[in-house]
Amino acid sequence: MKKENISTVLRRRYLCDEVLNIIKKRIFSLEYNRGDRLLVESLAQQLDVSMTPVREGLKGLVAEGLVVYDGKSYSVFDPNEKEMAEIFSIRRSLERLSASLAAENMKISDIEALYSIFSESSISRCIADHSEMIRIDKLFHKKILEGSNNKRLKTMLGTIEEQCWLIRAWGYSRSFPQWYIEKTAEEHMAVLELIKNHDPEKAAKTMEEHIINGEKRTWESLKEKLFTDEIVSL
Repeated sequence: MKKENISTVLRRRYLCDEVLNIIKKRIFSLEYNRGDRLLVESLAQQLDVSMTPVREGLKGLVAEGLVVYDGKSYSVFDPNEKEMAEIFSIRRSLERLSASLAAENMKISDIEALYSIFSESSISRCIADHSEMIRIDKLFHKKILEGSNNKRLKTMLGTIEEQCWLIRAWGYSRSFPQWYIEKTAEEHMAVLELIKNHDPEKAAKTMEEHIINGEKRTWESLKEKLFTDEIVSL
């Protein structure tokens, strides 16, 4: 059997990653709604690629928890209220552990780099563009997770975080209120300070409080935007 040229393999991998990123961006920008079917053939035509990279890209998004595959078709992640509550609960515990480990293992240079993302100009961009808020929030939690120096935790928490960010985007549609952004930045700085001071217990507790506050804010926004009947009481 003839072996594939390495450049061909790399080009195909690059194309699959590009397709994944395009679909992911559309999901987070709310171009696709909750539960929308993602048709392989239709996407291939839109993106002017063959169906293979589309399938591979969708499989990657299934692994990230943003797309669901039922054995026949793909669709955008669409959890019910109970499932959302379960996702939030899992994230709460894992983020607590992440902060605790980061306080023991994170490099001071990485901590200092995180402080810089909360400049006045960054906050202003977040107010103007909800995708910037998501980007900075992702970066904050991603860097702390990396600083925990625990590969298994990184794998477990990565998927849960993506799902939480998407749920939050549904609630706040295309913009976050200024008070939300300022409060989130304030809570992030408090966590960073404790990680910098190498205080695992307080860092874990403060991170958990931050996550709980975020959950409350998200539930309130979901009540207004998504749920018209019963709402989970947290």
